[in-house]
Amino acid sequence: MLKNDLKKWAGDCYLSILDSGSRAKGTAISLASDVDYLISLDSTCNENNGGLKGIYDSLHQFLLGKFNPVRKQNVSFRINLNGLEIDITPARKQTGNTNDHWLHVSKINSWRQTNIQKHITDISTSGRVNEIKLLKIWRELNKLDFPSVYLEYLVLDILAGKSKDTTSLEDNFWHILLELRKDNSNPLTRRIVDPANSNNILSDLMTVGEKNIIIAKAKSSTQSQYWSQIIW
Repeated sequence: MLKNDLKKWAGDCYLSILDSGSRAKGTAISLASDVDYLISLDSTCNENNGGLKGIYDSLHQFLLGKFNPVRKQNVSFRINLNGLEIDITPARKQTGNTNDHWLHVSKINSWRQTNIQKHITDISTSGRVNEIKLLKIWRELNKLDFPSVYLEYLVLDILAGKSKDTTSLEDNFWHILLELRKDNSNPLTRRIVDPANSNNILSDLMTVGEKNIIIAKAKSSTQSQYWSQIIW
């Protein structure tokens, strides 16, 4: 039913609806969005009527007319459908044999090119899925604004060279928290680039203030005595 509604909204621009998020990557957790849909639209869609922002605003209005509440996010919208949280991202596909898409980024009121399929492949085959899931759970429990795509590639950066054996999961997650709590050389200050587009700087998706909140939470967590006080 939802897909049919989204297809009707897209009209002549419609190409497909892709499962684009944590389920496809194998990093889904019960505390966060259950399903992520990317609505792939024609490359010329809305080009003379507000472009990508017009598409983003149009979908927002469409969803508001059917669901309540609708959570406006950086590139997507979150709705709750019978208890199932669903993130919906509108995107315009580039021409040719490519999975590259253009997205509207509401935080900076601009656009970014990305490739969802590359993200899915990178993360699902990274050997870091469990560490990413733990950090996502920690993010949700602490109500942090920490975009998933940035979080995922930041984990890969922090754990570069670390063991991928499942017996190292606890040590690796603790290492991530220790890195995130640093006052100097904190990985949150590093430049993390979208491997699907070198012009898309994932580390710029968060403000300094938002990163400082993560640092403060990491300091608090690493002062806890038991894991149950960190991941509960």
